[in-house]
Formats: sequence, structure tokens, C-alpha cells
Amino acid sequence: MSKLLVKLVLNALFTVPLLLYFSNATLFQALMASGSLSILAFFLGDQWILDEFGNGAATLADGLLAALFLWAVGTAYYWGLSWRELAVIAVVTAAVEFGYHLLLRRWDVRWYS
Repeated sequence: MSKLLVKLVLNALFTVPLLLYFSNATLFQALMASGSLSILAFFLGDQWILDEFGNGAATLADGLLAALFLWAVGTAYYWGLSWRELAVIAVVTAAVEFGYHLLLRRWDVRWYS
């Protein structure tokens, strides 16, 4: 549970300010989108892809997931995110995820042995 909490906080530190800067999202919408994305990425990327395919594949999947998820949510809520802005958020998310995966490596050596 602490791993998920760390992921929620790390992603919120970067995703929420970027969403507030680039889009018409409210603080509540940005927090909910960041939290939902983090939970989805935790179970899909960190529990499955990272375990099976390694850090590179999980980082790429997390970045793509961020772009697709935020595009869908942004379209539904008329946030006005451009593809360039989505790409910036996705790249930042992927970089944060890469560091988070390295942190997971320290916590749980079984994923990399």
C-alpha cells in the first residue's frame, strides 16, 4: 500500500500543476485525473508490465497511458489540451515513472533478479 501512496504523491506533484497550467481543468478535476491515472498505471504498469517486461517497457507504457487517459478525460471535460501539451505531460510522467520504478527496485529486488 505504501508503494501506491508514493506513486499517488509523486504523480500528483507533477501532473496536477501541468494540468492546471496547460488546461481548463479545475483543481478537483486535476487531482481526480491524477489519482485515477496513478491507480490505473500502478495496477497495469507496475504490477504487470514492469514485472514481465522491465523498466523500459513499463516506462513507455506509463507515458502512453498518461497521454491516452488525459486525452480522453480532457476531451470529455473540454479541457482544451493540445497534442503538444499532452506530449509534455506524457514525457514528464514517463520520467517520473522511470525514477519511481528505480525506487521500486530498491524496495523489491525480486522484480529485477
